[in-house]
Amino acid sequence: MGRIRVLDPETVGLVAAGEVVDRPASVVKELVENAFDAGASCVEVVVDKELKSITVRDNGCGIAEADVLLAFERHATSKITCGADLERVATFGFRGEALPSIAAVARVELKTRVAGAVGGTLVRIEGGQVVDFRPVGAPPGTTVTVRDLFYNTPARRKFLSSPRVELGRVTEMTGRLALGRPDVAVRLESGGRELFRTPGTGLAGAVRAIYGEAVAAALVPVEAEGAGVRLTGFVGRPELVRTTRRGQTWFVNGRYVKHGGLTAAVYEAYGTLLPAGKHPFFVLHLTLDPGFVDVDVHPQRLTVRFDQEREVLAFARGAVKKALFGRAVLIPGAKGKGTPGGMPSGAGFRWGLSDRLPGREPASGVFFREETRRYGEGAARLTAAAAEETAQVRLLPGEGGLPSAGSEGAAAADVVGTIFPALEYLAFLPPTYILAAGPEGLYLIDQHAAHERVLFEAFGAALARGGIASQLLVAPELVEVRGFDPEAAGELARFGFLVEAFGEDAALLRGVPAGLGAERGRLLLAELLDLWAAGEQVDGGSGAGREKAALASLACHAAVKAGERLAAPEAAALISQLAACREPFTCPHGRPTAVCLGYEELARRFGRR
Repeated sequence: MGRIRVLDPETVGLVAAGEVVDRPASVVKELVENAFDAGASCVEVVVDKELKSITVRDNGCGIAEADVLLAFERHATSKITCGADLERVATFGFRGEALPSIAAVARVELKTRVAGAVGGTLVRIEGGQVVDFRPVGAPPGTTVTVRDLFYNTPARRKFLSSPRVELGRVTEMTGRLALGRPDVAVRLESGGRELFRTPGTGLAGAVRAIYGEAVAAALVPVEAEGAGVRLTGFVGRPELVRTTRRGQTWFVNGRYVKHGGLTAAVYEAYGTLLPAGKHPFFVLHLTLDPGFVDVDVHPQRLTVRFDQEREVLAFARGAVKKALFGRAVLIPGAKGKGTPGGMPSGAGFRWGLSDRLPGREPASGVFFREETRRYGEGAARLTAAAAEETAQVRLLPGEGGLPSAGSEGAAAADVVGTIFPALEYLAFLPPTYILAAGPEGLYLIDQHAAHERVLFEAFGAALARGGIASQLLVAPELVEVRGFDPEAAGELARFGFLVEAFGEDAALLRGVPAGLGAERGRLLLAELLDLWAAGEQVDGGSGAGREKAALASLACHAAVKAGERLAAPEAAALISQLAACREPFTCPHGRPTAVCLGYEELARRFGRR
């Protein structure tokens, strides 16, 4: 007897469901995309805290009574009619798999009414079987409620994460869908609490509703159009860079996609504006003729292929680069190229560049070292005092040098204990390099990486002495920090942030790390909370790894940026303070701070050897 057999319909349904539905977030994705395709202008997603119930309501065209049961049949769809339509797919769903796949592994109730109809229709399906079908009163549009997901496939259910983690994925998915269709008002509610609501008036409003005012204020608009292709959206200014890739969103014809080439094009556009180990924030929409893109290459349509990929990627890279380098907002607060601005140093707090940095406005306020334990307990008693002078760590004796030009650079562990050479400042090489003469030849120093190292060690020393100096804001600011844990206030205070819970979705920001400024302070606070809330595992999740990541982010935000030209005394001060660091040869992310073009190499290149 043969070994090959045709599977029964129930098993086929369960297998097919696994391709489309793997967790609550995928249910939300399929149902919201159906609402978009139905022409809805408002979509509401409601989930309970345990995610035992998921409801998606829309005001779209609705489903006629004659089509309601047909909508739950496999490969039944209104989106395409023949194979030729697959070459020009312009809708989200087109394979007719969403509703039958969900109904195969959950208890589903659908209530719908076509606009103009006298009444609506209700159907209940459990495990793929119809248990109720009757006329019912209903508003125009469709409401789908999904209960007890995977109740009949316990093996799949046990691999779900905790309700809190799954809710985070639902929130991320819903936000992504809202960004994909910013012309539709999208609302997300969980446990009776509204998590966000987009206005449906465009991408700017959607970004502001999902990411908050601080992020929205640090974005650069992108708008470019070519032969049959258009790119719109926003990219973050350099100070908005993050330690994770969260906050990177690509849409192709309104569909969220993961495309390595498109993402790489954004990174290439940033160039030297992007510090090592950091990732840009962007929300970008690429629109082109559907005939030039294949969306049917992944069960969940997360991957696409372009007919002329090289040209598309070049267009995207050029559009983002023009937006970044063609605007004067790259260095917020800069007074002009090469013009130094005052930077507060507190009472002797050493930031690494003498007392001043270009492009930094002195923030008004009071510098102090607060009592972290008291503040963490909610007490408002703060002790005003200047931060102590950053301690200079004596370099260990030994021999060593900088990596040669073009080499990958040495790891931090290989250079600890080496002696940084005595260098003499020569000149500035745009956009971010300092030229200096030394005993072995010409040295090129990356000013951002070098300043990161100086600040990283200075902040680390301050943290070891009890906490990083804070600067009180003139007036407390209300910031959006969804899910803020009041117990985190004490830990944030160690890093210079004075934050108090203010309701469920906001916090009161009273102070930021000294010298960072209110705007960059808000951005860094959002980054740290995002990193910690996401449960990112740093060095195995140890406290030391978490602390190091926070210090590296703080140093990156505070360091001089590419494009900021240092005056000669400031550049010389940076070289001097880099030499005093314990690990001067790499930034906190492991990138070299300097390379050397030796005298022998110079002689060889000029034909003297």
